[in-house]
Formats: sequence, structure tokens, C-alpha cells
Amino acid sequence: MKENVLTVSVAPFWHSGAGITRNSLITMAVLLPAAAVGVMHYRVGALAVIGLCIGSCMLAEAVMQKAMGRPLTLGDGTAALTGLLLALLLPAGVPWWLVVVGSFSAIIIGKQIFGGIGSHPLNATVVGWVMIRISWGIQMDVDGALSNLPNLSGLSAIAAMRGGYVEALSLKDVWMGNTIGPVGSASLLVLIGGLVLMALRIIKWEVSLGFLAGVLVGALWFGSSILPDGSNASINPLILLFTGNVMLGAFFLAPDTTSSPSQPIGMWIYGAGAGLLAMAIQVYGDYYDGGVPFGILLVSLASPLLDKIRPKARGRE
Repeated sequence: MKENVLTVSVAPFWHSGAGITRNSLITMAVLLPAAAVGVMHYRVGALAVIGLCIGSCMLAEAVMQKAMGRPLTLGDGTAALTGLLLALLLPAGVPWWLVVVGSFSAIIIGKQIFGGIGSHPLNATVVGWVMIRISWGIQMDVDGALSNLPNLSGLSAIAAMRGGYVEALSLKDVWMGNTIGPVGSASLLVLIGGLVLMALRIIKWEVSLGFLAGVLVGALWFGSSILPDGSNASINPLILLFTGNVMLGAFFLAPDTTSSPSQPIGMWIYGAGAGLLAMAIQVYGDYYDGGVPFGILLVSLASPLLDKIRPKARGRE
């Protein structure tokens, strides 16, 4: 009787349990505390934006997949995650139709038109946000959009720094989103969620740390230029590090698996370049509230080139 002593199969030999659906659900779960704080601050306006973004993204994905004859993949959670991320980038007072346009742009133009998950060259959330920010600048302005909501006053953190009102900002307020800003302004909670994703190895830590390093270098290098001419105030670099969408960009937008490099050296260059460019746009650009999305989008265009930076194989010159 012949007995098999050794059985050899093709790797991998053991599945870790990781998958698109699991990663999407965990990512949404760690974002819930920041979303809850946004709802506490902006009440029904934030809740409406979150619900409409998620619903519109899922509807757009279903319609597009049906029209193109592809199987429905709503169960993988990627469309819902795109909607949640987009909602956290938006101000609570944005018109409902703009939320729908941004959501459809993110899914159709940023994702499905290229073939869906794994095929799109740019971050779908960033594509949707950038399209409506450029097209409807007045409605997307954070300070202007939130002026329509009751019981809110003041300026966003970046607008306050540009006006020279640095004394009105504290690191504690910026951490917990106690200033005017997008729905996901509670940057400390976003940071904690990002660290959870790093611990679970869901995101590329090289991209995240590179992004934060780029932002910090920009804050130390030219951060004081955000103040108006003649101002004697000083800028705390940590406030710039935690202001706006920096933490969302570092842990949830820049490390996007499809649009970011896969080689270690390319990850560091990609992250640092996006962070430095984001800070430059915040300090010098007209779209100062969009430094993070614009920085990530622009550097993503170079992602295929960055992936070519890799060690040479042994035995080859």
C-alpha cells in the first residue's frame, strides 16, 4: 500500500483571515468615535451629511455595476467606507445636492469607471471631494457653509491662523474638534483610530509616518508664513499637525492600497511628499482648507514612478 509521506502545495499555506470586507468594517468602526463627536458638535447637519454620503455612494456603486454588467459588491463595504470618509471631509452645512454629486463623482469617476476596487489609480474619496471643491467653492467653504447652522460662531482653525487670531486656538480644542471645521475634525480620535489600523497591519505604516513627517517638516520650515504680514504671533507646529484633515489624510486617505506605492522606499517618498505639499497648500494656497486632499491627489499621480524605485535583484547589474 502506497502511503503519502510528504504533501507539498503552493503558498500561501495558511490564510490570515484578512480581506476587503473585514478591513472595510474595521476601518469604519475606528472612525465612528470621530463621526460621533462631529454629530455632537453639528447635530442633525452632520448626521444628514454622513447618512446621505454613505447612501449615495452605495447607490452609485449599485447603479454603475448594474449598468456595466458586473456583479454587485456592496457587501465588501468599500462603497460605504468611501461615503463615510467623504462625509468626514465635508462641512455639516453643505447643500444636500452637493453631497450627492460628490458621492457619485467619487464612486463613478474615481472608482467604477476604472474597473472598480483594485483598479482605480487615485483615491476615490479624494477625487469626489476635489471635484466639488473646485466646482462649488462658495458652498464648500467651511466657514461659509457652517454659518447657516444655528449656535455656531467663529472661524475654522486655518482661517483663524491666516487672520492672525492664534490666541483663539488651543491644542486641546484642535484635538477634539472644538473649532469650526469639517465633520471629522476630532483629530485625536482619528489618530487613535489610525494607530489601531497600524497595529492590525491594515494600512501601510510607512506612508502614514512619512505623511506626518512631511507635515511636521513643513510646519517647522514655513508654517509661520500662514500668519498675516506684520503679525508678531507664533505658530505651534502641533496645532498645524492636528488641524483640519491632516490625521484623516495620514491614516485613511494617503495609505489607500490601490493608489499608493507598494515598495518601501516609494511609500516613504510618497507619504513625505504628500504631507509637505499638503502643508504648502494650506499655508500659501487659495484652497487652504483642501491642502490634504489636493496634496494626496497630486502626489498619487507619481505613484507608478515611485514603485519603480526598488532594490536590484541579486546577480543583476
